[in-house]
Amino acid sequence: MLQTIDYLEDILRQQHQAEEESSPGFYASELLEMLGHTEEAMHNALVRAMQACAALKMPLSLNFRRIYCWQNGEMIEDWQLSRLATYLLIVNSDPRNPAIAQAQWLFFRKSYSF
Repeated sequence: MLQTIDYLEDILRQQHQAEEESSPGFYASELLEMLGHTEEAMHNALVRAMQACAALKMPLSLNFRRIYCWQNGEMIEDWQLSRLATYLLIVNSDPRNPAIAQAQWLFFRKSYSF
């Protein structure tokens, strides 16, 4: 019986950690604006980020949430991104854009302390 309780506690702990890691980071439209992405480039990077997330067997629904909002009197599609999704989006973006290259460098520096 105690083994079952320990097992359930492990499952709950893992679920809590997954929910915490998938907490909202950014909206795709915010990154588009901050990084100077075109909508086409953002779409391509978003598709690659979703493919990477799926290849890692991470739940897309926890990391990429499609939302709709009103902007200038019309409804537009946007994506609410987890921290992981934000990272994958930036890593899969075009580094020829100086703002994106700098964001990629900052993620690298944050991952590896010099």
